[in-house]
Amino acid sequence: MPTNVPPADAWLMASRQAEIASLQKLLQTGKLTGEISQLVHELQRERGVSNIWICSQGKMFGEELPVRERQVGVALANTLANLPPLAGNQAAQPGSARVYSRIAAALHALGELTALRRDVRDCRLSHSDAMRQFTHIIRQLLNLAFEMIDTASDPQVSRALIAMFSFMQGKELAGQERAIGSAGYAVGAFSASQRERLLELIEAQDRCFTHFTQFADAKSLQRWRSQSQEESDVERLRRIACTRSTPEEGGAEMALRWYQRMTRRIDGLKQVEDGLAQHLMQCCRESIRQAQLQQAVQEEGGDALRDQPDTGPAFSIYVAGQNWLKQEGQTLDTGGLTPALGKSVLGLVEAQSRQLEALDSELTAIRASLGERKQIDRAKALLIRHHDYSEEEAWQALRKMAMDQNRRIPDIAEALLAVAGAFTATPK
Repeated sequence: MPTNVPPADAWLMASRQAEIASLQKLLQTGKLTGEISQLVHELQRERGVSNIWICSQGKMFGEELPVRERQVGVALANTLANLPPLAGNQAAQPGSARVYSRIAAALHALGELTALRRDVRDCRLSHSDAMRQFTHIIRQLLNLAFEMIDTASDPQVSRALIAMFSFMQGKELAGQERAIGSAGYAVGAFSASQRERLLELIEAQDRCFTHFTQFADAKSLQRWRSQSQEESDVERLRRIACTRSTPEEGGAEMALRWYQRMTRRIDGLKQVEDGLAQHLMQCCRESIRQAQLQQAVQEEGGDALRDQPDTGPAFSIYVAGQNWLKQEGQTLDTGGLTPALGKSVLGLVEAQSRQLEALDSELTAIRASLGERKQIDRAKALLIRHHDYSEEEAWQALRKMAMDQNRRIPDIAEALLAVAGAFTATPK
């Protein structure tokens, strides 16, 4: 037997401390996600006000523009304050490079806000161009939030992150719907492309919110259902916009009515989103609390056993919810430890290993869902690049291929990417 072998319980404690450190980083991720959520919401509000300003040719919401800009500034400052520090990147965790790249892309997009606002105030942009630029900035922030999901190492936190991101994405699509509807009602007519885009956005929202319901907590689901029950007026306005090229009512008054009703809807969605952010932080803090409790139990158990004389035929110690019983007559190679302490360490190892195995299994299932979503996004990007599709057209193309071949959309996406990889691979 080798001599001077480090004690096993020291490595168990190191494992628990590493788990706590990882969870504390997740807590920071949760805070950043919440700040991104608020920044996106304020940008959506500024986009909506800018949209009405442009559609009314500078006659409406002029006084709101500086208010919205200030609110975006506050949310941006809070987001920047919660970005991970640049110092010490040598010890960055796997996946950090992608997160940093997403941060850089988001900051670059946000840097374009000043010029965009100047063009909006001077009405030098069309409604569609202004919307496209605001949407690009928001998309970069959502991409950052999505990338951070993959860094989560706790199943409960991962579920909360996925639920929140899916909801944020659906809410952003609702903001785009508000902008297109405002433009159509303002001029008193909807083009065929506008009606088609509205239908695409409604369907895409349904997909995002369905994905959200698969991972959301019970309270958030209840808030969502309460919000959904109040959308009868929204549905009526949608039917008018999607089925009539020329609404019976139009002009600034109808555009304002649409804008105000859709804004109430989006503000209601924000309340659900805020609840998701609170749940996310609760998950992070609860996971840290549980890990710290288990660490304390391990420390107390180890100290107690070191002081415990091994005189009785049997004794037990309660560790992390498990009762480990020393049976008389057992033999165990303890590596120089007393029999009692050796069996305690073995129990701790087995308990912690089972816990980590269960977490890994749950994370694997969650990451599989996340991986499928990434595959679909990459396949859509491929179709957009090579066929000049819109994002919704790319989704519809994937769905049609899946229906025609009686296969799952993720499987179709994987096959497309494999074929593309074969054609782009460098020949030997």
